[in-house]
Amino acid sequence: MEEKLTCKKCGCEGAQDYPLVTIRTMTVRSGGSTQKYQALGEVLSVNLCPQCIDAWISQRSKPQPQYRKAAKLPLLLIAVAIAVHFLGLEGLIRWVLCLLFGGFGIAVAVSEITRIKRETAEISAGKGKFSRDHMIEELAAALLPAKHQDAHLTYLLRKRVLDEKQLYTLSREYGISGRKLASIRSYLLTTPESEVNKGLEEPQLPEKKKGFFKTRNS
Repeated sequence: MEEKLTCKKCGCEGAQDYPLVTIRTMTVRSGGSTQKYQALGEVLSVNLCPQCIDAWISQRSKPQPQYRKAAKLPLLLIAVAIAVHFLGLEGLIRWVLCLLFGGFGIAVAVSEITRIKRETAEISAGKGKFSRDHMIEELAAALLPAKHQDAHLTYLLRKRVLDEKQLYTLSREYGISGRKLASIRSYLLTTPESEVNKGLEEPQLPEKKKGFFKTRNS
């Protein structure tokens, strides 16, 4: 008798098994530079049902909740502009500060509205970077731990990592080194399933990080 899988989100049977690859990213800031170190994390699976995946896509395609979340910074800046107006500063300084904070708040609001409209339209259409596979990765990430010690965790569908044609797309979607993804793909293809999760290194400080790959200096 075929085993019935239980959805991790709703607990109902009829879920599908989605093998995932975890990427661990540690960001280290020192002085004026930022460095990212990336390594292969645990290879695991998550069970999700089609209904929960569809519900997640529907939720993410609605702009209103995202508008409310994105409004916090613009409203704060506009509130600062109003507060500056009543601080009793000299006329020119007061108006310059009001225009600075208020104008920046409006600019941020317009930028966020434009971004949210574009993203929700792409999610609804399943276009751009918001393919169904990407949305499954998003849902899995919402249900699984976001961090391991000091490392941020990114979850990728194993089938996408093994598809050489998708490595560039994954690199752009998640900011992961293309060379690191190619290295992980090679490792998964050449390592027996029973050995994949053995010997994974724990995140360490950059100077001791043997399994991590430095991706960026800025």
